[in-house]
Amino acid sequence: MLFEMKNGLFVLAIGLSVAQTMAQNTVDSLRTLQDNREVNILDATANPATLHSKIYPQYGFATVEVKGISGNFVRPMEAASSNALGIETGGIKRFNGWIFKTLFNYKKQYDTQIAWSGVNNAYEGNPFVWADSSNGNWERDQIKASINVASPLIFKKLTAGLSIDYDIGSGARLTEPKPFYRQRYIALQPGFQWQLTPTKTFGVAGKAHFLKEENELGFFGNNNVLLYRLRGFGTFSKSPFVSGERKRDGLEMQATAHYAQQNDDYQVIFSAFAAQRDEEVIEGIAIPQTTGYFTELRFGGNVVLKKGNAQKGVSVAVAFQLKDGFADDVIFNAESASYSETLLSADFNIWRSDLGKNALRQFTFSPILRLTDYVDQATQTQWNTTNVGGVVKYNWRKSVANLHFQIQPFAGYYSVVQSDFINRKPNVITKELITPDYQYFTSNYAQMGVTASLQINQPRAAIVHAISVNAFNSLVMGSPIFNNRNNFQLNYSIIF
Repeated sequence: MLFEMKNGLFVLAIGLSVAQTMAQNTVDSLRTLQDNREVNILDATANPATLHSKIYPQYGFATVEVKGISGNFVRPMEAASSNALGIETGGIKRFNGWIFKTLFNYKKQYDTQIAWSGVNNAYEGNPFVWADSSNGNWERDQIKASINVASPLIFKKLTAGLSIDYDIGSGARLTEPKPFYRQRYIALQPGFQWQLTPTKTFGVAGKAHFLKEENELGFFGNNNVLLYRLRGFGTFSKSPFVSGERKRDGLEMQATAHYAQQNDDYQVIFSAFAAQRDEEVIEGIAIPQTTGYFTELRFGGNVVLKKGNAQKGVSVAVAFQLKDGFADDVIFNAESASYSETLLSADFNIWRSDLGKNALRQFTFSPILRLTDYVDQATQTQWNTTNVGGVVKYNWRKSVANLHFQIQPFAGYYSVVQSDFINRKPNVITKELITPDYQYFTSNYAQMGVTASLQINQPRAAIVHAISVNAFNSLVMGSPIFNNRNNFQLNYSIIF
């Protein structure tokens, strides 16, 4: 009996030691991915087949998040302030060579003083939106769920993967005429990756993204409220109304390809994508009538170079995206508005970990270049801007016993190097929405903030508690219109 008890205690001690080691290895791997000391190939390639990479540990998590935003540095159809409470859970599990990555998120959000907007998001690109001559506070609910599956090796060369995303939400303004929306997004993304050699891989992936938004305007008692049906970046029609229905249906198709090579301490990834999004906006239920058609084309890619390992290394990531959107109005039977955006960004990263002191020091510099151009044919409106800027971030980590500390101060500046605005047929929409939007994009501003976190390891339970705070401020320079934008976020997570 004593011998059996000793053996039981011995096995229990080994089990606790293994659990502690596994928990610590998992958390260390997650920290490495979070810091970009390990290339997140799933994010870099948008290919679910890459989930089978050994860099992804098994883990589960549950998170509660509180978020607040305030300040007047916003686009004219965005909220003056916003508060949200969210819960999230998910993780990665390996089973018989299969890898499963799941996520579930629920968010409750309260927005204040949203003017002119009668839809969920007036800045998704499609200009055929509802607006009304009133403003108010909104209440929203949103649920997101996703599952990614990657297969074991097939014929020792091929890996297959599938990603399914489901996103539903609803919201309403709390003041008349109380616009209401329901939205649903479903995305299916299959992918394949071939092991060309022990160090080289090639992959392709596709994506079909189905979207639907339904809007309603109910009865109201204020005869001074007008409905504006925006048909471009300045073009509109308006009328008094009692009630109305609007439906937006869309489909986005995307194709991606990537090549990756990894040696002992060197890694390179090339990735490219092409996408097309088509939407139709319809008003009315008994007699549906098409308002307009919207098409958006996107092309881009990225290059990631990394040398070193999790303890010491450097990396460079460069991303490029070109986006063009076109609005075809059924009244004009022609293109009524268009926009384009060119975005070039980079991340330069260097880090060094002192294992003896359980400390990490890391510097990141992230410059960005953005060119924006908007055109509205009917009002002969055109504006364009060229913005440059960048952020410098310092990341410091330190472990003491079962406590792990992290602090990330960062600062940046964004400047307008070129801008131009033409409006030959001004109206109420160009005055209230288009001109303020141009002023938003042509504002110089500084950004500064800090992220701090504390992680507490419970080795006996193989659980890590994590508390993090993120606060940053965007401060506009020399503008008589805008002041700042303040962001605060508090998270509590359990990692197991």
